[in-house]
Amino acid sequence: MSEAQEPVSGYALQDEGGFANWVRDQMQLLIDRSVSGPIGFLSAVIILILAGSVGFLVGVVVMPYWMYKRKKYLGAFGAFILLACVVVAAIAPLIQTVEQDPEAVRVAPYTKAVFSDRFLSPNADHVMGTDNQGRDIVSRIVYGSEVTVLVGIGSVLVTAVLSTVIGLVSGYFAGSGASWSMRAPRFILDLPIPFVWWLLALPFATLVLGVQILFKLVDMVTLGLFSSQLDALLDDLTRDLPSRRGPVPDVDIMIQRIVDVWNAFPAIFLILAVIAIIGAGGTGFLGLGFGPAFGPQAEIGDEWFWQVFPRTTTVVLTVALVLAAGNARVVRGAVLATRAAQYVEAARTLGASNMRIMVAHIVPNIMATIIILASLNLGAAVLIEAAISFLGFGIPPPFPTWGRDLGQIALIYATEAPWMAIFPGLAIMIAVFGFNMMGDALRDILDPRLRGT
Repeated sequence: MSEAQEPVSGYALQDEGGFANWVRDQMQLLIDRSVSGPIGFLSAVIILILAGSVGFLVGVVVMPYWMYKRKKYLGAFGAFILLACVVVAAIAPLIQTVEQDPEAVRVAPYTKAVFSDRFLSPNADHVMGTDNQGRDIVSRIVYGSEVTVLVGIGSVLVTAVLSTVIGLVSGYFAGSGASWSMRAPRFILDLPIPFVWWLLALPFATLVLGVQILFKLVDMVTLGLFSSQLDALLDDLTRDLPSRRGPVPDVDIMIQRIVDVWNAFPAIFLILAVIAIIGAGGTGFLGLGFGPAFGPQAEIGDEWFWQVFPRTTTVVLTVALVLAAGNARVVRGAVLATRAAQYVEAARTLGASNMRIMVAHIVPNIMATIIILASLNLGAAVLIEAAISFLGFGIPPPFPTWGRDLGQIALIYATEAPWMAIFPGLAIMIAVFGFNMMGDALRDILDPRLRGT
């Protein structure tokens, strides 16, 4: 073997095999495909969501032991509370069963009412007592944990995606001027004030860009069989539209002013306004209350974890809408700090595109910030959902939620049957306390400035 061949064989032996190398190669392939086109981007998002879901389930199981080994005992307690909530919510129908009369109409355990058992104080048969209709409070708290888990985790995931996209785009393009060739009718392009013609030409330019993306999708789906025909058709459609090149307003300034207005709305009024507009949901497209009946549909008597999902869709989106604005500011600050790093400058010098730099270099290095924000938002999401239900909005009855059981009827009978409000209130308090302790511990572990404190 010649000397020129030795390094090649050495590198081959060093690089072959190994699960870590395979994962690295697959992640690099995923990044390459995600920045190559819209279809690749969508497929990469779907794969990341599936991988993130599996990783979350594994993390929920491992988190208590990991934090205990790191001597974060309160954090381990909070992680154990999260694990207990997930387990109880997942197997609620198995641990809360009621005897059913074969000839009677089947009812869910949380709706079974025995009027002779009204206002029973905690006893051996009903550990937490019964309410004004004779329903067992333990059953309602167990099934209410499904709403807590779905709303907490779902809103945290949606908030993380929204805040990351907004903060990433805003921070990466901060202070950088750009220009765009606008296609629009001549009378718009001849306007003397640049901002006015830019604003009026934007719908036309957006339409042209949408047609280009549509043609690109058709070209990719048909494996390039109609590339020449589509290019010729696009030229014919845009040939008669004149263009003018001009500056685009600073993306960061525009996004941050929108975020300012977003943050200016009081949270509770924004939540109630959105829920009043889109409704409680439960049916339609993924439970949004409108559109085709796609996905599971909420029905009276639903018990299993996945059947409760459509009830929580609108609440999840509403809570995420409230939390995303503040998180976007934090993500933007992390992006600004990472953008100035030398490895980002090196990637830009080597010709990497903006999309590749954001996906492959910036996002992995701000992931700790995103995880910390998500863990801290978990307790806030649960508290917001409880507040919505306490006010009579949110998940519609008869499905139980901790916030509704804490308010409304429980307030009326507070002196006669205080346990109706005490136990749902304790459930909310313990869950929020545990989630906040877990978030604080994660912050201490993942933030290099706080390690060892």
